[in-house]
Amino acid sequence: MKRILNFLINNPINYIYIVIVTLVFNCTEDSHSAHGGDSIAPAKVVVNSIENTPGGAIIRFTPPNDPDLLYVKGKYRDENDIQKEVIVSSYIDSLNILGFGQTGDYPVDVTAIDTGNNESEAERVFISPLEAPIHAILESIEGVQDFGGVNISYLNPTRAEVSLNMSVEEENGEIAFKESFFTSQADSSYSFRGYDAEPTVFVIYVEDRWGNQTVRKSFEITPLEDEFLDKGFFSIVSMPGDESFSEYGFSANQIWDGSWSNQWNCGHTNFLSLPHQLTLDLGQTANLNRFKLYQRGGSELYKHGNPRIFRIYGRSNLDNLPIYDPSDPGDGWKFLGEFESFKPSGLPPGSNTDEDYLFQDNGEDFVFSFDSQQHDIRYIRFINLESWNNQTVTVIGELSFWGRIIQ
Repeated sequence: MKRILNFLINNPINYIYIVIVTLVFNCTEDSHSAHGGDSIAPAKVVVNSIENTPGGAIIRFTPPNDPDLLYVKGKYRDENDIQKEVIVSSYIDSLNILGFGQTGDYPVDVTAIDTGNNESEAERVFISPLEAPIHAILESIEGVQDFGGVNISYLNPTRAEVSLNMSVEEENGEIAFKESFFTSQADSSYSFRGYDAEPTVFVIYVEDRWGNQTVRKSFEITPLEDEFLDKGFFSIVSMPGDESFSEYGFSANQIWDGSWSNQWNCGHTNFLSLPHQLTLDLGQTANLNRFKLYQRGGSELYKHGNPRIFRIYGRSNLDNLPIYDPSDPGDGWKFLGEFESFKPSGLPPGSNTDEDYLFQDNGEDFVFSFDSQQHDIRYIRFINLESWNNQTVTVIGELSFWGRIIQ
């Protein structure tokens, strides 16, 4: 024994190894079981109340007083006989049941499960979901004639996450799907565009994130004429008071190159006090209906100089312009409107939702007033008054214009 002790003292690494091995082989199987685990099932959950909600219900309960309680589960089948579960931790006292597309009475089995995976006897309750939000949204929908399509207005007071799905009825009577618009806005509208100025039957239905769908609603509408202005004619005109949009390795012609979601594709000014001004030659004269502003995308969306409040002026030519006055940059120009960018989520700069990204990837659509649409316009003066995060820089991912081309 003395020789073994001397060996361990002179070889400490071997000593540590022997201690570890001894500890491992002396562990019992019980030491690997869950803390507090046993073979005894928890007592039943006590359901206190049921609050029926649009498309679901809130079940409030008192969990069993078991020290090893892990979670509470609600198991049910929806109207399509698909089995679903909602699970909450032992510290939560309610189950939020969601996803029903139709009203009715549905059983829900509420059980408690402990750390040993023992499940209590089920407490069966019945819920009676109120009408799912999709049906009220469809009922509220109104469709009106718009440039190149139809404008759909809707009410969504619960701010349910839904899609508006647009199809058209073809000459042979078949329904052809065209596009979906995803939204959680409470009171808004969206224009489905890209259609010729001829009588068209538009067909729409609403779908929620669980796949529940409404019946279809139809509108027969003749879209207004709406020509896309070819960007191959666009160019920058350098005017007094204008800023360069070709700074920091970016180029002004990226404002009309057909690319925008990448944060490295945009026009970019220097960091200077706002307002920032840009003059654009459309290369064609038109009565302008509307335009789209695409923000610089990627991680810079809704921040770093993306325009929030801006004005647009126009002219048919650049003859006989007055001397430029910085305090009145619109002098000699026709005022076409002041516009404000919209963020669906309402979150502060740096925090964006999927809806924010999709909204800007589709381009933010702005319509000129009726009076502004009457002017013959070839030159655009874009003035950024305020950026999204108040930085003293302006970036533009892309600009597109539509109207009635004159020449």
